[in-house]
Amino acid sequence: MPSPDLTRLDRFLKRQYPQLTQGLIEKWLRLGKIRVNGQKATAGTRISETDIITVPENLINNLNLEIPRKTVTYSAEDLDFLTSMIVWEDDEVCILNKPSGLATQGGTKTLRHLDGLLQAYGKGKPYRLVHRLDRDTSGIMVVAKTLKMSIHLANAFKSRTVQKTYWAIVHSVPDQKQGIIDAPISKDSGLQREKMIVDFESGKPARTRYKVIKSLGNQASWVEFQPETGRTHQLRVHAAYLKHPIFGDIKYSSFKEQLPLYLHARKISFPDLNGKRLTFVIEPPHHIIIILKEFGINWENYA
Repeated sequence: MPSPDLTRLDRFLKRQYPQLTQGLIEKWLRLGKIRVNGQKATAGTRISETDIITVPENLINNLNLEIPRKTVTYSAEDLDFLTSMIVWEDDEVCILNKPSGLATQGGTKTLRHLDGLLQAYGKGKPYRLVHRLDRDTSGIMVVAKTLKMSIHLANAFKSRTVQKTYWAIVHSVPDQKQGIIDAPISKDSGLQREKMIVDFESGKPARTRYKVIKSLGNQASWVEFQPETGRTHQLRVHAAYLKHPIFGDIKYSSFKEQLPLYLHARKISFPDLNGKRLTFVIEPPHHIIIILKEFGINWENYA
């Protein structure tokens, strides 16, 4: 069994170069155009932070020319917007405060996204996404600036040495003010749009710790979530499973009122390359601050 600290080569390549297809990765590997430590490798080769992965730049440049794509030109205002998100940066990582409504990565109908802004901001220097937030989730994100840090952080997420804390406003008040939601999650195969469900038969393990910070009357609660696993839409699915869906979450509740999603990535802690733990905390967005103020709560007293 491979070590949990190792990452599959094909998955790593797709994170670094989203335009690469699985077929093209395997073709280039067969031809020896992509190498690990100077040697030929396969898609399933496991890599660590000490391995050197070589991908000739001309391959990626030619790929960009061969695949017709809609291009987006990022303006000076766009780059100022990206700069306003940066809360801390050094030679290895960049810490961002992503606003609600901004997609992390592009897609068929998503041309403006955080990944594109980062590449424009970097002017050729790679800013590598190592995790994602849903489009409508706000808060803290860690971006790697070197290949070594990218692999290190990918392994840290995989081995669960990254600790994350979220704040949310949920409907009504849980009977138990704190606990653990242990409910496996799988994709709902009956739907075209990506939606996850609790599935105790074939779902992947998913665990979330929660604590009610403050009740907001009888209609809502301010809750802290700490995911122990990182499944797609995990907090949103688990909140709905608890029968206390997150405000603004149309996908996982019966509520149809158009609201921002009241889910915020508040805090993250991870080891740097030397094993020193770094911790960053981000203030909540305006729409969460406003609803807390309506109940006479100053969020800074709970920081």
